[in-house]
Amino acid sequence: MSAPGDVFELMRRLWTVAPGSPMAEILPRDAESLAGFYPRLQRLVADSPRVRAGSVDPAAIVRGDIVSMGDGSVIEAGAVIHETCRLVLGPRSRIRSGAVLRDEVVVGADCLVGVHCEVFRSVLLGPGTLLGHFVLLADSVVGSQVSVAGNVVFASSMLAQGHTVSLKHGGRRIDSGRSHLGALVGDGVRFGASTTLCPGCVVAPGLTLPPAAVLHGVIDAPRRDALMRRFFESWDA
Repeated sequence: MSAPGDVFELMRRLWTVAPGSPMAEILPRDAESLAGFYPRLQRLVADSPRVRAGSVDPAAIVRGDIVSMGDGSVIEAGAVIHETCRLVLGPRSRIRSGAVLRDEVVVGADCLVGVHCEVFRSVLLGPGTLLGHFVLLADSVVGSQVSVAGNVVFASSMLAQGHTVSLKHGGRRIDSGRSHLGALVGDGVRFGASTTLCPGCVVAPGLTLPPAAVLHGVIDAPRRDALMRRFFESWDA
């Protein structure tokens, strides 16, 4: 049976961030930093330098606060920056038409938030992370070079009111200390379409996952292999 520390050991290997980067200081690495992640994200966004080097289409609906836009970044016509939103958008990143952003959202360089996505209280570390169309990304941290196909849901709250989200690994439940927690996704992960990630899901780096999967707990290489076998067995049936 795995010990709780195994989850946090994996968490420390999820992302490669340059030393000295502000993100390196706020990413969850242990129980304490996971529980306190959102307040640290709020502070990081509030302290970000005010830069407007990108372009906002006049037909975008901007009611929130665009804190920073990097060089070459774009917010397309029809995108919605909700009145609660405080956005940091990296260089050459794009928010597509119909996307809705709420609360704190940090998008790294060369990323895409696709058509009709909804993103809130989340970080796309980038570079090169792509959200396809109709993705719900809630209370999550997604690494670099991650590809999320269409119709993927990152759920972040429990059905039972007043309960905190647990991390599940090796038959154990580890309290995250958070009422809302989506997924922690390592660098280089690829998600198939129509996938659901349950609250508190942790996905190891470099995995390619099948479509129409329901993911929960820790997804490592052995669990990925089992999901793939199940998918191809059903495909051949």
